[in-house]
Amino acid sequence: MNNVVFLPGSPALVTELSPSDEPSQRLLNSATQLLTPLIKQHNGPIHVVFSQDKRWYTAHDGSFRAWGAPQVNVVKGHFLGELIARYILQAAGAPAESVTECRANIGRIDPLALTVVVLDGSAGLTQRAPLALLDTAESAHQWCSQVLQGHAGPMDAHKLIDAGVIEPELWLELAQLAPEETQLVDSDATLGVGRFIAAWKV
Repeated sequence: MNNVVFLPGSPALVTELSPSDEPSQRLLNSATQLLTPLIKQHNGPIHVVFSQDKRWYTAHDGSFRAWGAPQVNVVKGHFLGELIARYILQAAGAPAESVTECRANIGRIDPLALTVVVLDGSAGLTQRAPLALLDTAESAHQWCSQVLQGHAGPMDAHKLIDAGVIEPELWLELAQLAPEETQLVDSDATLGVGRFIAAWKV
């Protein structure tokens, strides 16, 4: 059974924030369809890994108020990555209390937990991207895709940053791992940011 799931950190996946953004809603559906059976089978703790950079911090515990949706509350969480993970997990039927650990690094993956990793690829994939169009963004996008499929070569952190991967740390950690099985479920770059739904058995 898959025990690691990868989700984008994009607030556009929150229906209340971007109801008319079809690619984002497709990604949300892909994520919930992937997670729903895993949560039913798993019945154990869920660990969430996400960036804890202060730029993603909100003082409103469990709320998307800072992103324009005060009516959306996921009980706990002060960082965007955790809020999005909890939002998708709840949509897939996971009770809030099943999330027992939140951390900023992948570290050692607990074989008894379902680990959810929130991360984004390059933010320079189109002219309208947050970083505009970057020459090396497409090759970084392909590398991120290969990481999630378990067969990426080594990469330099500075090259990733130059290619628009704002926070390369989790990607570099993942590239060191050797999953038993991988599944790239969905990916999208329509907003100029590489967004992926994937699963591993580790």
